[in-house]
Amino acid sequence: MLRFQIKWVRQYSNVSSINRPLFETVFPKQKFIKKILFDLDSRLTYSKLQPLFKYFYENMDNDEVEITANKLWKGITGDDLMLMKKVLERTRRKTKATNKHLLVLENSILDKAADVGNQDAIAILSFDVLKDPKNSTDEDIDYARMLTKQLYKSQHPMTIKFIGDLSLRQHNDVEAEKYYKKFLELEDDTVLAGEVYGQLGELYFRRANVFKAEEHFKKSVKLTPMDLSVRSYYYLAQINMNSYPQLARTLLELCATQGFKEAFRSLGYLEMNYYNSNDKAYEWFKLGMELYDVECYFGFFDCCLKLKDTKSAILCIKSLEKLKEVNFDHKPLIDIFLASRESSIKKLKIPVTDSDTTKKDVEIIKADAETIKTDVETTKPLTNDDNNRWNL
Repeated sequence: MLRFQIKWVRQYSNVSSINRPLFETVFPKQKFIKKILFDLDSRLTYSKLQPLFKYFYENMDNDEVEITANKLWKGITGDDLMLMKKVLERTRRKTKATNKHLLVLENSILDKAADVGNQDAIAILSFDVLKDPKNSTDEDIDYARMLTKQLYKSQHPMTIKFIGDLSLRQHNDVEAEKYYKKFLELEDDTVLAGEVYGQLGELYFRRANVFKAEEHFKKSVKLTPMDLSVRSYYYLAQINMNSYPQLARTLLELCATQGFKEAFRSLGYLEMNYYNSNDKAYEWFKLGMELYDVECYFGFFDCCLKLKDTKSAILCIKSLEKLKEVNFDHKPLIDIFLASRESSIKKLKIPVTDSDTTKKDVEIIKADAETIKTDVETTKPLTNDDNNRWNL
């Protein structure tokens, strides 16, 4: 096993152990952690790992403490530390919340795993530096490259996967595909392999190689838990939207249970345009609006017209006008939509002032406008019919 001395040091937290909450108040319940350990097929029990979690937590800002000298360390390997990190990762994903103290704990455990020579940990730390060089020193970048090169020479699977990820970030799909395939030659039946199958599926989808894309998405969902393969479920829904709409609906509903934003708009349009179920579409679009998906506002407006819900339609248009003022990324899209619905909007006879709108309604509009997120959408509607679902 390669062993490296990690040169860069994380600044864990500005909160001292005196001000940090008690471990018992932030660490998940025993039953919850036991379930995760079972899912991860852990060789160590909760009773063995819980004291280790607590020890790390209480000594994160104490550089003089060396855990390997503690009796709790007996029988613990770098792989066990990485499993502890995965437990905290899985906790974040399942709860869909990030506790800053547990995140610091996760980083502390990762650094210790790298310190004892775990190759996966070293690869993760190196990749963290290389994928964000602007926030790293030249020395750290050079050292990360050296570590990555040595791990690559040893045919370390995760490193090869990370090189593919870097290529993808640089929009070099050909290089990414090459490294992903190389990874799968070494490891093709793990959760990490499932993630790679999903990435390859998206590459093939962009090339319009639908059959190959579907094959890889299916492998992805087979190998990875739902929260890690939700994008693959979404793409499978897109692929089957026209031929098997019921299957597409089921897949999208699964995505919606994970809070996947794009699923709500797709479900809304599927219910409205294929099943002619405007009531259901109305609810899906409404949920998507709560996640500040601007395209759900478009679908919601059309639903309101079909349901003759004039008041909600007016509120929706006012919300879109407000959103234009605070979110310039979405302004062109909103302008196109409003122009395409100009005749319908005129028929609503929206008042120039808010005199016909209740104070509560105005507050809702302002809240939508002020809190809308400016993140760039990572997944676009991809089927030909879906691309023109606004009838522009």
